[in-house]
Amino acid sequence: MKKLSAALALAVCFCMPFFAQDNEKSKPIWDHGDNISPLTYQNLEIYRVMDSKDAYVVLYAKGGVNVGQVTLPKAWMKEEPRKLEFREKAKRVSPYMTVIKQDGNFLKVWLNVTTDKRDPVWGLMPNGAKIEGTDAETLEIEY
Repeated sequence: MKKLSAALALAVCFCMPFFAQDNEKSKPIWDHGDNISPLTYQNLEIYRVMDSKDAYVVLYAKGGVNVGQVTLPKAWMKEEPRKLEFREKAKRVSPYMTVIKQDGNFLKVWLNVTTDKRDPVWGLMPNGAKIEGTDAETLEIEY
């Protein structure tokens, strides 16, 4: 009986490769061909949003250690489709910025902050401060 069981186990092990699927013909279960989105996004924590006449200057966490600065023109809120939108953040969530790209090119940015300008995240740029990038067409940002 032991010899028969051992022979069957050996036969099963020997025949298994013949029933295995070919790697070229099999696809991952999530890959259905045309349903892969061209959109990608990156969330960045916001330290401060500085308001000025023509733009918002956002100070954000860059690489978790450094502070980055980006200029978001206010004109982006008036364009169609909008490149800049504000969303009210949840109560116990830190302010953050979502940068959305389509096929690797900038599409839009969402600022998830409280709209109450008395909140500590909001600030004003000093009068007469030179702000570069108020006429930008796209967002150049370092992560």
